[in-house]
Amino acid sequence: MRVVFYSSCSNYFDPKIVHIKTLPSWKDEWSAVAKSFPQHQFIIATMLPAMFLLDYEGAEISKPDGIDVCLLEGGGAKEIAQEILELRPDVAVAASFWITPYDWLGLEDAMVADILRGQGVKVVSHSAAAQAICFDKKGASDFLRANGFSCAKSVYVDYELFWAKRKKSEVCHNVYREYVFRQIERLSFPVIIKDTVGLSSYGMEVVHTAGAVKNYLESKKFNSNRLVEEFLDGPQFGTEVHVTKRGIIVNQDCAAIDVFPPLLYSVNQYGICSPKQSVKLGPLTMPQFKCDELKSELERLARLLDFEGIAQVDLVFHKDKWHIIEINPRLSGSSAAIALIKGKTLPRILTDFALAAAGLEGLEGEPENRGEEKVSACACSAIKKDGLWKENPPLYLNIKFPNLTPEQMEALYALPYVHYLCQTDNDAAKQRREMGFCEILIGGSPKPDDLLLQLKEIEEKFPKIIEPAFFDTAKKMLAFLLKNS
Repeated sequence: MRVVFYSSCSNYFDPKIVHIKTLPSWKDEWSAVAKSFPQHQFIIATMLPAMFLLDYEGAEISKPDGIDVCLLEGGGAKEIAQEILELRPDVAVAASFWITPYDWLGLEDAMVADILRGQGVKVVSHSAAAQAICFDKKGASDFLRANGFSCAKSVYVDYELFWAKRKKSEVCHNVYREYVFRQIERLSFPVIIKDTVGLSSYGMEVVHTAGAVKNYLESKKFNSNRLVEEFLDGPQFGTEVHVTKRGIIVNQDCAAIDVFPPLLYSVNQYGICSPKQSVKLGPLTMPQFKCDELKSELERLARLLDFEGIAQVDLVFHKDKWHIIEINPRLSGSSAAIALIKGKTLPRILTDFALAAAGLEGLEGEPENRGEEKVSACACSAIKKDGLWKENPPLYLNIKFPNLTPEQMEALYALPYVHYLCQTDNDAAKQRREMGFCEILIGGSPKPDDLLLQLKEIEEKFPKIIEPAFFDTAKKMLAFLLKNS
């Protein structure tokens, strides 16, 4: 069987300026997949930055052993699909990632999937319809409310209509503008103002009065459609949903849906989870967080959107109830942690999707082994025996460092409880946060005190490279977990 793992990118990307390094390397992890399944042919077809698929240094690609690599030229869904068809795949698996300013790469991958299916290729991908709903924050908000999911109340502001008087000289009074202000005044404050098509929380602002919202909308900051949304206080979380369809499935109810217990996300001083500053801890399965309710609602969400593959969901636990903030049908910044929780590598998870789509058993081939020093036997056996939602599961902590040297990264990875590192360097950036950061994933013990000891050891061994603010946040999150256990 020939399997193609593919992803597209709509941006210009210069690998000589932006560098991404991971430990373990994608080369090693994908090589392990090829070794476990010698009876199949694997091809990676992607565009840079090729997140989750390839390592590279400048223009030099590190090709995994036993796997062919094709760098796609892009130019649109038809062109990409044709490039993939020339690789003669039996199965294609979308491994969509994200990039600024628009989180629409999954939408292009889904359009590619439609074309491939039309040519008889089995494809693991979310539908273009689901991607379009989730890409537009207004569309997602409307979908959630229409289907009875808990989410924040919001007011949509159409930029062109709001400024209609500028373009229509015959208009002396803007009725739409008056309507928008009346609706905003009925919201509970504070509110969040967000771009309807922006990536993650970039550009969001927390505003505390209706007058301040009016000032924002009348300023230069308001330059495209916006959503004014009630701010929901409470701990914020994120998780993933993995949906597997084995062979030909005509009914979504027959799909296997894995909803993972949520990871707790830290928030910034404005109460927003910032991708460049967040610390993540989990999985959390305490009874007070109503795990059964969350699992049921996310399974329902997956069925309604007809998911297939990996999707990420942002959540807030507000007034003793789960609310959905955002849906991202793609791989995510939590994917490495979720893979550890599942007891597998991300490449192996993607491979299992391909095997299932072809009607083969997910455990075909050699068992996966991440290495005894990295994943304890008790952690993996607990997952298999008691399921993902067992009480007191192995805990993992995702924490950030400033940019590190290769030697510093290797030294951190040598610690037995450090499972994953990913560093982004932007040589063209001028501001500190834009230059990049290194995130590491530690843990594997069900005891929060063990993670505290691991943090303390890292502080003692690497006092010059840690960023104290992140470590303080991590300690507060572990204290929260201990208090609520």
